[in-house]
Amino acid sequence: MKMSENGTIKVASGQGSAVAPAPQPSPTKAWVQFDEEKNEVKDRKVEEKNSAAVISTESVQVDLERSLSKSLDGKGATPEPKTLRNVELPVATVEPIRQGFSNGDIIVTLLPVNTKLPWITPAQFRPELVPEELMAQGLTLTVEEYVQAMELLVNDVRFTMYNVCYKRVLVVWITLAFFVLLGLLFSGLTGLTLFGLGIGWLVMNAAAIFMAMYMKFRLSRNLERCLAHVNKQLLRHKIVIALDDRGKISCHKVNLCFLYMDSAPCVSQLQTSIELQERDPNNGWEQRMDITANDIVIQGSRTTRLSRKQERAALLYLRYLSRWGRERVRGRLASPPVTGGRHCPSLQCPCQFIEDHLHCKPQGKLTFKSFFFLPDQTNSGNTCWGLI
Repeated sequence: MKMSENGTIKVASGQGSAVAPAPQPSPTKAWVQFDEEKNEVKDRKVEEKNSAAVISTESVQVDLERSLSKSLDGKGATPEPKTLRNVELPVATVEPIRQGFSNGDIIVTLLPVNTKLPWITPAQFRPELVPEELMAQGLTLTVEEYVQAMELLVNDVRFTMYNVCYKRVLVVWITLAFFVLLGLLFSGLTGLTLFGLGIGWLVMNAAAIFMAMYMKFRLSRNLERCLAHVNKQLLRHKIVIALDDRGKISCHKVNLCFLYMDSAPCVSQLQTSIELQERDPNNGWEQRMDITANDIVIQGSRTTRLSRKQERAALLYLRYLSRWGRERVRGRLASPPVTGGRHCPSLQCPCQFIEDHLHCKPQGKLTFKSFFFLPDQTNSGNTCWGLI
């Protein structure tokens, strides 16, 4: 069997002659197209490609008033009402600033700002830090006046001495006396010598304790005069500043409390009481007031004397105002059971507090009776406290 040049297979003789034609691809049939038809087909394909990139636009009308409560999907259809729900915002934890005040209300309490060694270092206050509560609606105190009043208080020597020494005088002496006693016991002395030194230690310890109590009284008295000087600046704003010492040993728990109090009614009532007491010259009312209201004398070619009798009521009010504020903060002021509060809704107002105090206050100079409770000489049922 041989392959010929034209692709036919020849079989040798003797075995039969058969020719197997090679497979040829079948010709494809196509229509005859002219040049114009070919151009139209090409243009049609180009138009189809360009039309596929064009997005058909639709007009959508949006209502701005309902846009906050309804959302539109891609086709502009509104969701069903059942899918909407109300979301409750969390309640604010910061209390709103109070706007209305009545006499005797506590506006704000200032705490010390120092945090290092609070049980040893005295309490410190920064005048430039203004509490937000004092800027509430209904109060006329400005930032400048607050800073001025606080600087006047902080820079006063009487306030500094009270802040440093009041709670430490007695503790320091008791500690010192304890070490002295231990030194005597372990000194090796015996007999009458040790007995005599022990008696001397007891006498000295008792005298030192009374001296420490007297020093504490003077510190508290000077603090009240200092606060009276500061409250004079705040009087027209109907604000009272009082000091509440809540510490036992340390001075770190000294708090400054700001109270709301209208002074006009109380000053008018005190002026009336002073005029009534002056009719009886033997009652000693003027000596018990503990204020300096001497006439002002202008010396010159013609000596002029200005009376300060009209100022005595305001000076008396300021003298005991900080003490009233301290008792108010501590909750010791109760409304009289019969008459009730004159100018405070449910408390004893300052004029009532001052009158009750002066009625039971002893005449004369300072004595050690001031360290104890004095008998009540009024019908209000209140006990007069230690300071005179």
